[in-house]
Amino acid sequence: MKKKVLKIITLSITIFVIYIFINNVNANSISKISMDIYVDNNGDARITEVWSCSVNSGTEVYHPYYNLGKSEIKNFKVKEGSREYSNIGTWTTSGTLSSKAYKCGINKVTNGVELCFGMSSYGNHVYTLNYTITNFVSELKDSQMIYWTLIPHNFSNTIGKAYVKIHTDFKISDTVDVWGYGDYGGTAYVHNGYIEMSSNGSINANEYMTILVKFPLGTFNTDSKISKKFDYYYNLAEKGSVKYNEEGTSINTSIANVFSYILNALTIFVGFGAVIVFFVYFIFLVIINSKNNINKQLDVVSSYSGIPCDNDIFKIYYIAYEYNLIKKKTDLLGAIILKWIKEKVIRIESDKENGVLLNNKNHVLILDKKSKESFTDEREKKIFDMLYEASKDGVLENDELKVWCKSKYNKILNWFDEVIAEERKRCFDNKEIDMVKKQFLFFTAYEYTYADYFKEQARQIAGLKRYLQGSTLIKEREAIEVHLFEDYLIIAQILGIAEKVQKQFKKLYPQVIEQSAFTYDNVYFVLSSTESGISSAKSSRSEEIARAERYSSGGGGFSSGGGGGDSFGRPVAAVEDSVKIKNW
Repeated sequence: MKKKVLKIITLSITIFVIYIFINNVNANSISKISMDIYVDNNGDARITEVWSCSVNSGTEVYHPYYNLGKSEIKNFKVKEGSREYSNIGTWTTSGTLSSKAYKCGINKVTNGVELCFGMSSYGNHVYTLNYTITNFVSELKDSQMIYWTLIPHNFSNTIGKAYVKIHTDFKISDTVDVWGYGDYGGTAYVHNGYIEMSSNGSINANEYMTILVKFPLGTFNTDSKISKKFDYYYNLAEKGSVKYNEEGTSINTSIANVFSYILNALTIFVGFGAVIVFFVYFIFLVIINSKNNINKQLDVVSSYSGIPCDNDIFKIYYIAYEYNLIKKKTDLLGAIILKWIKEKVIRIESDKENGVLLNNKNHVLILDKKSKESFTDEREKKIFDMLYEASKDGVLENDELKVWCKSKYNKILNWFDEVIAEERKRCFDNKEIDMVKKQFLFFTAYEYTYADYFKEQARQIAGLKRYLQGSTLIKEREAIEVHLFEDYLIIAQILGIAEKVQKQFKKLYPQVIEQSAFTYDNVYFVLSSTESGISSAKSSRSEEIARAERYSSGGGGFSSGGGGGDSFGRPVAAVEDSVKIKNW
């Protein structure tokens, strides 16, 4: 038994040492590179690159461009924060860290250039590069083309994330064909009028990012004319990069292959171990989650006709969310608007003729900026600002929220998550919820416990839901005041049963409805406009996710791996083929 334990410890130490060694060899790192490429009417590109780096060796950083053809690189600038680097023109690669500090320049090499700048100091840095590439667009016999290797392969270190945006003065049509090469599983497509290219997580040394775009003739006034058709370059890209020379395998290559086999075997071994580890972790989580569900279970719930949680709708919303008493977490928006109508913070107006509503779409929500001063909760102020922004003038029409949510879907959908997170924190601070750290071997999970007061509030909310949607209300038919009906309807909206509750009250207490600010038409307008707005937001988010999944699986002309042959900006020699920090 001791020998087995010793072997496990020895293997663990070995793997740990290898891990440390690999990480120390590549101590410098690039966590992210983003490129914003604006293409003007002449087909020239103004490029902004942002590099997030961590460096502790070497003296300079550079981005190479070879095979420039008829293109030139001009106006090269580098900034770090507010400090702009001095451009010394021709760059000298020899020199010390201090002699290159806060300087940049262009190093001319065979068939290309290197955009160089000094590290300035060791540590974490965010560098911003600006430069222009002339004739970024080329005109062929049958079309115009962008064909550039923007992130070359064989760079020294893995790049954590790479993102490229190409845009111009007009919206690029979805019919424009786009191909991306080199990054396994990355995306390249037209989105919302611009071209977006993104890596699938990190880019390894054998990966790169080459983009090929086909535009109709006459799109740009480019001076770069090439007497070839588009298919020539498309076939080059599809054929891939230079193939291996099987007859000329060197000793170094053989050694590298042996090391590669060992590394692959180690990877498989570690991967198999990881599967076992995660399986154990999964079982551990299932046990903890089962305990959490038991801790959250409520006793027998009876009908409750009071207003729970001192009528704090955010607290009611969060507890109902925790105990799965709501249908949709986005129903809170309608409840907030109903609350404001009750408090006379906002109002609904409609066009009528002889007392008859002409068209439900003629309902409008009047938002007065001064009324925001009465809010004591920042979350209400935030959602008020969103509604006002959607209205543009403080008069929110039925379809305006829908249109706004289509483009601002993350902003409004994230608001609900922020409300839940803030309420959860408040409950933890008030000791209504507590969590105990559970440890199994080196696994950690948390078991949640709920205070009796918290559970009692959950019982009251569940009891009120039962009261409002059950037969209890009909049987008792006790006197209901207007303000109590309004509070009921606001909570019913949180619970997703507002429409049903209003119809029930309209039959039992028509006089209460008449005296309330919550007329049938007003409530219908609030529920329909908020529902259509949220549906628009969810639809836009789903489309974005689906589009990313579709392209990451190879759709939209994306080719995973290979390609990029003879593109502009493509390095001609492997040893120079790098986006990297020199002397690594």
